[in-house]
Amino acid sequence: MREAYAAGRGAGSGRLLLGVAGVGLGLVGVWQFAAHVPLSGWVRVLVWLVAGVVVHDGLLAPLGVVSGWLVARRTPTPVRSAVRIAGLATLTVVLLLVPLLATGGLRH
Repeated sequence: MREAYAAGRGAGSGRLLLGVAGVGLGLVGVWQFAAHVPLSGWVRVLVWLVAGVVVHDGLLAPLGVVSGWLVARRTPTPVRSAVRIAGLATLTVVLLLVPLLATGGLRH
């Protein structure tokens, strides 16, 4: 265990570079949002963010716990990880597609 921790510490400069790039891109996003979204749009974004937290904590997280428990109970050990990964990938694609299908697709 200590060897793995020590090996992870050696990646400090790469992680620092990725962290700085992430913070920089996040600041660019905030600046673009503040510059291009009218004040009335901020309320809609806030409502959307709050709804996202409520849906995640109230529906998606419990669904993930229950499905993980069912997979662990009913799936043979050698294929358990593959079934979990396939389920997670499927759920991710579905969650990305539902808003597109509900709104009529991409708008240009």
